[in-house]
Amino acid sequence: MLKDMLKNLNIAIIVAAGSGSRLGSGTPKQFLRLGNREILSYSVETFSNHAKIDKVIIVTSADFLASVKKNYPNCSVVLGGSTRQESVAKGLKACPYRTRFVLVHDAARPLLPFDIIDSCLRQLDEFDGVAPAIEPVDSMVSIEGNRLKNLSRNNLRIVQTPQCFRVDVLKKAHTSPFVDTDEMGLVSKALPDARLSFVKGAQINMKITRDGDLEILNTYLKAQQK
Repeated sequence: MLKDMLKNLNIAIIVAAGSGSRLGSGTPKQFLRLGNREILSYSVETFSNHAKIDKVIIVTSADFLASVKKNYPNCSVVLGGSTRQESVAKGLKACPYRTRFVLVHDAARPLLPFDIIDSCLRQLDEFDGVAPAIEPVDSMVSIEGNRLKNLSRNNLRIVQTPQCFRVDVLKKAHTSPFVDTDEMGLVSKALPDARLSFVKGAQINMKITRDGDLEILNTYLKAQQK
């Protein structure tokens, strides 16, 4: 009993406060249906059923705060901010005192494989931060005015979530004046000496963002059921 009371905790923060404007839906994407379930429910279930995740915190908008609390009574639900970075900061404030590792995940990535969580947690024994990433398969260019420059795919990665950190590292980064679109970017700016790494991501861990993404994942789920 005493051992359980003193153990370090691994906390999942699911960011579900976005408006989903790029999808063109009046309902934020995390609350749309995938198969016969709400998209948010998939990542909640994944983290809740993982043996090494001790608590799930959902950060959401004011419009959906009451319904998320009702639908996910076993999770802590907190009000998000106007940006992703602000929402993650509020999720960090809700972490229990004994939190050691924190895993920040997009609610719009519903099909997160268990093995990505396992890989990230293993890497955090050595690194300050880690995230899944995949190598691009298409040609990549940068555009400056009317000029194109080919980029080497060997040096590029498509970064996914969960983005996972020692909690003190991510909290310290959030006290800095820097702003970035994700946690790995923020930590690399705020704490240049932080030890960051990547693990192998998965195509199925895609983020629902644009028209057609839901159809892709629905097709995948139907194929899995056959």
